[in-house]
Amino acid sequence: MSTYYRPRTPLKLDDVRKIKEFDVEEDGEDWGFQSKDSFLSVETNSKGYVIDVYRHGANNVDDIFPYIKTELGVSFISEGEINYIDYRDEDSKVYMLRFEDGSTCYRTKSEDDSGVVSLQYREDTNETNIFDPNDKDKQNAVRVDETSMTESIPFKSIQHLKDSLCRWLDDTVEKLGGEREVSSNVDDDGKLHLMVHDVVMTNPEDTGDEQHYYMTIEQVDWKGVSNV
Repeated sequence: MSTYYRPRTPLKLDDVRKIKEFDVEEDGEDWGFQSKDSFLSVETNSKGYVIDVYRHGANNVDDIFPYIKTELGVSFISEGEINYIDYRDEDSKVYMLRFEDGSTCYRTKSEDDSGVVSLQYREDTNETNIFDPNDKDKQNAVRVDETSMTESIPFKSIQHLKDSLCRWLDDTVEKLGGEREVSSNVDDDGKLHLMVHDVVMTNPEDTGDEQHYYMTIEQVDWKGVSNV
């Protein structure tokens, strides 16, 4: 059994190396987080940021993730959560499989290159779903391209962006009460990243549990016109 995760905010591999409670090790062409009892496979993008983390078998993310959260303030979203797709990096090698019975799972090109086989057994039907990257006759799944579930909002001006964000924050504070915590950082590319902690998202499918709201702001010069 495997589970895939993505960081909710930018996470540099070099920053993770500074954490003493577990090690960062080479794992073929990719990387891995190794604690005393668990190992997590890690993939990075071309800029050295962690973009995908996945565990196999009995490896436990709780042996590693809490230290990243404490030391670097970065949490992870799992493939079972609604907004997982929205955190996909353009360099990601992870993709979804859909089997004939409609069930799904995630894989990565790294597993394809290693010949890893995906298996699902259903006790209710005694049927087995299989995907073998090296044998097309031993698979009953198709690859599904990930598409973001978040609609794009074209902000016509900085004021439009400010009004929309402030209206959303006011609504959140009114629902929860109290002060909200906001953290920010500017990465090496000059992008401003904002994360508002302990908020209730307005997605109609949301359960109402407190989450994090993450936003990146980048100035773009398009044909001489400043856009957001």
